[in-house]
Amino acid sequence: MLTLLQYEMKKTAFMKILCGFALFISQAFVMLGTATDNYVVAGLGAGLLVFFSFLVIFILGLSSMASLSKDLNTTQGYMLFMLPKHSAYFLLAKIMESLVSTFLAGLVIVLIFFFNISYFAIDTEAYKDLLEMFWNLVMSGKGFGTLSLYMIRFLATAAAFWIFLSTMAILCVTVQASIFKGKALALVVSIIAFFCLFLYLFSALPELAANISWEYKDPIFYGMILVLSVGFFALSSYLLEKQRNF
Repeated sequence: MLTLLQYEMKKTAFMKILCGFALFISQAFVMLGTATDNYVVAGLGAGLLVFFSFLVIFILGLSSMASLSKDLNTTQGYMLFMLPKHSAYFLLAKIMESLVSTFLAGLVIVLIFFFNISYFAIDTEAYKDLLEMFWNLVMSGKGFGTLSLYMIRFLATAAAFWIFLSTMAILCVTVQASIFKGKALALVVSIIAFFCLFLYLFSALPELAANISWEYKDPIFYGMILVLSVGFFALSSYLLEKQRNF
């Protein structure tokens, strides 16, 4: 598994370099504009930084989808799928690579924004309530234990949603490759199918969970997310294993 994960990291290395370069250039514009009192350049850099921050997360989040689509619709993955391993290993490596890359990119982006806030002494009055809540958590009776619990819950929820979206994306690519292998705009078809399925499920699942039990709607909703993630992954593995002659 570690070998497969390293292989996936190498395949997407150039894309990560481009993402890092975009963030670096944006931050350079911000620093240059403020150093020369050119607020047009600084404003442009800040706008680009916000834009590329969202774009980088989006790109890295779909990296597993794009990588799998290329493997299944071109000869790139021919030798890879000749390895004597079950298809589930390949899919799991792609999901893990996407999750780790997105988490690290998010961490870098947060550090950049915190640096800008502290370095340029941005007025934090607008964030007063948020800062007070953070301070109260730190100074509460449980101290950092309470804060750590919130952070763990937040990261666990974010990871659960990311895995759910990744398994859904991989299923869309696998189904597309089974039906329209090698066709033009194959990845575009997969992305359209992914967004349609995403919009439907995220409108239907919360309502269904509330109808089952309003009191326990959140645990039921997350239980549905977990079951669907496992189902998407199992179905993708089954279809891919049946189509190993790709």
